Amino acid sequence: MTARPFAALTEGESVSWRHTVEAAEVDAFVALSGDDNPLHLDDAFARQHGFKSRVVHGMLVASFLSRVLGTVLPGPGVLWLSQSMRFQQAVYVGETIEITVTISHKSESLRTLVLETIVKTESGAVGLTGEAKVMMLQTVQTVDWDEMVAVVTGAGRGIGAAIAGAFGARGARVVVNYRERADAAEEVVAAIAAAGGEGFAVKADVATREGATALADAALERFGRVDVLVNNATPSIDRMPFLELDWDDVDGYWRTYVQSAFTLTQAFVPGMTERGFGRIIHLLTTAIWGVPPTGTAGYVAGKSALWGLAKATAGELAPLGITVNAVSPSAVLTEQWDSTPESRRRALGMRIPAQRLASPDEVAATVLYLAGNEAAYVTGANFPVAGGEVM
Repeated sequence: MTARPFAALTEGESVSWRHTVEAAEVDAFVALSGDDNPLHLDDAFARQHGFKSRVVHGMLVASFLSRVLGTVLPGPGVLWLSQSMRFQQAVYVGETIEITVTISHKSESLRTLVLETIVKTESGAVGLTGEAKVMMLQTVQTVDWDEMVAVVTGAGRGIGAAIAGAFGARGARVVVNYRERADAAEEVVAAIAAAGGEGFAVKADVATREGATALADAALERFGRVDVLVNNATPSIDRMPFLELDWDDVDGYWRTYVQSAFTLTQAFVPGMTERGFGRIIHLLTTAIWGVPPTGTAGYVAGKSALWGLAKATAGELAPLGITVNAVSPSAVLTEQWDSTPESRRRALGMRIPAQRLASPDEVAATVLYLAGNEAAYVTGANFPVAGGEVM
């Protein structure tokens, strides 16, 4: 059973459950309650008093109502506060009943619900009517690593590949998104499989809405759910003086960072809400913390806008059991540095208190912390993986 977050319950929502009442259940209720009224035990006695056979205890019928409230709607975490009942029709042993519960009122401030409760007999006659008042306790949902499904954009190389591999090493199922390098993405999938996870490569340009939607559809079709979204994809980062920028240059960053995160978040949040668990993690940069490097206006504007989206959605999605966080690496030793002279890399590292550059695995470890159950109370945070470059 999975508890649904209170925020996901809506007025007018209704469920029905059918059950055939067996004689053994009535006998067990007699033993438990001590109510050995012959009306419930003796067919002849029941017929003598105008009933067609043994009558099921009214409170036994109500206990089936408890089952629906506690396991279906509202579900696990419900506290039954009160119940009004009116018995209108006898229920007989061997008869099938249908219990319907409908949310008629919801109080956000008190976390309470008022529910209309109806029990009908197999003939369609109303056997019991009433109204329940319940409170939903605050529960925290968890997902084990081997049950988790993670989507990592831009996962064919660099930081994204390290993140996807880290999920796979925990036994998770990972959707490895890539744009061009199918061979690199398949290497990541193979590494995930070797580590005990399950990988699935999806070619999609998430900088377009069509590409982001195709990625979401492929992930849900393959695994049926997504628990973690890691927005890591990036275009090529080219330094250019502001006055030489065209808006198309800037828009390339915005579409990759903001539009893709927006589209994918909207695609996955409904399922996360239904399960009461979700993790959305954005890869940012230390360049948005202090004075940005010159020539990075488009890049920094795009990442800053993504951080704004992260903060806004973190507050809105928190009641649903969904956290939204960010990770801001400084310079990370990936293949983009292969053409940079060793002396230049050492010089960059010496400017950082840790006296070195970050590794992709260190970034991935921070992402995994935010994706796990231990970070359930962390949302709206931006973690600098920067060796002290920003504080």
